[in-house]
Amino acid sequence: MAGKKGLVMGVANDRSIAWGISRAVHAQGAELAFTYQGEALH
Repeated sequence: MAGKKGLVMGVANDRSIAWGISRAVHAQGAELAFTYQGEALH
């Protein structure tokens, strides 16, 4: 995954599937950007 870039949408918290996948992909060398829902929308 080195040199790859990705956008991860909808990270809820550090227990979410999106976060777990992101950690694994980042460990393989990918660069990531994230979106998340802020506190005001809860």
